[in-house]
Amino acid sequence: MSDHGSVILNDRYEMQQRIGRGGMADVYLARDVLLDRLVAIKVLFPEFATDPAFVERFRREAQSAANLNHPNIVSVYDWGRSNNTYFMAMEYVPGRTLADALRDIGPISATKAAEVGIEVAAALSFAHRNNVVHRDIKPGNILIGSNGQLKVADFGIARALGSAADTGLTQHGAVMGTAAYFSPEQAQGGQPDPRSDLYSLGIVLYEMVAGRVPFTGENTVAIAYKQVHDQPTPLNQFAPDVPRAFEAIVARLLTKDPTRRYPTAEAVRDDLRRFRDGLPVQALAAIINKRDTPEPPPTVANEPILPPPTASSPRADVPRTKIMISDRPPGFDASGSLVQPDEPRRRTGLIVGSVIAAMVVLASLVVGLLLLSNDSSSTPSIEVPNVTGLSLEEAVRAIEDLGLTVVPIAEENPGVDANIVWSQDPPAGELVGDDAAIKLVYNPSNTPIAVPNLTGLTIDQARTALLNLGLTIGNITYVNDPGIAADTIISSTPAFGESVLGGATIDLTVSQGKGTNPIPSLDGKTIEEARSILQGEPYEFVVTEIIEASDAVPVGNVIRTSPVAGAETLKGATITVYVSNGRAPIKVPPVVGLRESQARPQLTAKGFLIRVEYQEVAPDSGDVDRVISQNPAPGTDAPVGSEVVLVVGKAAAPTTTSSSTVAPTTTVAP
Repeated sequence: MSDHGSVILNDRYEMQQRIGRGGMADVYLARDVLLDRLVAIKVLFPEFATDPAFVERFRREAQSAANLNHPNIVSVYDWGRSNNTYFMAMEYVPGRTLADALRDIGPISATKAAEVGIEVAAALSFAHRNNVVHRDIKPGNILIGSNGQLKVADFGIARALGSAADTGLTQHGAVMGTAAYFSPEQAQGGQPDPRSDLYSLGIVLYEMVAGRVPFTGENTVAIAYKQVHDQPTPLNQFAPDVPRAFEAIVARLLTKDPTRRYPTAEAVRDDLRRFRDGLPVQALAAIINKRDTPEPPPTVANEPILPPPTASSPRADVPRTKIMISDRPPGFDASGSLVQPDEPRRRTGLIVGSVIAAMVVLASLVVGLLLLSNDSSSTPSIEVPNVTGLSLEEAVRAIEDLGLTVVPIAEENPGVDANIVWSQDPPAGELVGDDAAIKLVYNPSNTPIAVPNLTGLTIDQARTALLNLGLTIGNITYVNDPGIAADTIISSTPAFGESVLGGATIDLTVSQGKGTNPIPSLDGKTIEEARSILQGEPYEFVVTEIIEASDAVPVGNVIRTSPVAGAETLKGATITVYVSNGRAPIKVPPVVGLRESQARPQLTAKGFLIRVEYQEVAPDSGDVDRVISQNPAPGTDAPVGSEVVLVVGKAAAPTTTSSSTVAPTTTVAP
């Protein structure tokens, strides 16, 4: 305890108040007395501190998160043990969680949701590149700072990819995460990978716009069952005005099969940016170009989440069988309860649902046309040419020559030759604005097509080559490759020579040349040297400086950078450089009232030198051999290695008296 009665954790963190409570720890606001800054302290519940598995998980949280230095990730500064439990010191983000914000304001627009999703995806992209999966993305773990900055917090159940599943830490069938947000593979006890985080992000995006999560239930098992078996209610039923592009992004994130989600968090971020900027999104293009042939659902090898027990179906009687991710066992409804067969009612429901869906689509089209007619920047002025009967490549060129956007749609028509456009929307002769998208329906080839060699081509060249074969471009992933010219294709998926059917989409990996650079190491550099390096070629970074105390780094030298050395970032980006101002002063501990033998180790442990001055006190005084005063006073900031003067009580020598006079005594030092 301090002189004010507050708790000082590990002689460094002055605990102030509890600000949160998680699944296995309390979170407190505290002041780091060494660096004089506010921090958040996560303290493991005492009942978990005796469990080696929980302690190991807590330790891994600290190690995993401490290596993630990113503007959208809460920083971890320190961790250790105190008394009978463990703690972690983290960056304090004043503000509130996304969960709190949604409770206060309700659903938000798709554009605002995309802004949140872009920053969360950026954080996940950085974590995934460092082999860390979050496993528990939800609004409660997304912090919105008072300055508007968004950060992802609580890597409490994160674990480095590829590490062994230690006994007692990760067990077969164990479910980790929050039921309303975790992925189908997590619901079945499978090993999450980065695409599991993307599914959870999809649920967060859905909730921000719909005002509710897609799956709810009476208990965790019921929700987990729905995560595996049920499809979410279409987003436009809760938010009729949601743009189709945003709905397509969310739908792709919520695909049950991980292999059909976005390949990376970076791809999610890029598609959300395209949506925000009003550009065509890859998710919608993939839906439009998708063939009607049904795709077989993948078999899940893990043990399934069984339907919740009911009075007529106790859990013990439910057979444990392998399941298909996209199937629901016969006889169960969307909540996992047993129902009696009612085929006419089901058909009626399907018909009504279809009618409602058609009305929603029709209403959306009407609203869209009204908005288009009221938008002065999209005044119909371009006449759509007739491109039916042309090859896909010729039709696309004719449309794009007018500055319009083309959306190719592969749809079989036995009466038309392969790769010939047989329908278009809007039809020929209609006037459209310069931002209109023209849908071209063409007959894809049923004959296997070899993917052409696209390496070395530009995206426009590759697009022409693919359209000529009835193929289209899918996802485009940009990578830094100084050896290959910017905007040049490095590879394709499927690869050159592989066979695909007409209408297939081909993903491209494209070089961005020297568009990004690794941040150089500045160890041992002064701030002047660092500034010269970072602001020069090839980086041209914008440098900001933050002064910070350091026991190990000399005054004026660089402690670290943010982003960290080695991280890839764009040329001209802003780099924060932390500069040492030497060892930080520390608080002089209170030792008044302690015995000299007790006061000395407390001061030397802090790095102070000690000088003792003795003061005579009455032999029967309680101040004998105790510190009467100290200089500097308790709580004063003083440099490490400075001197603290202690005044210690010393028993005075006994006095002698005569019958007539009392003579003063002389104190003799021992």
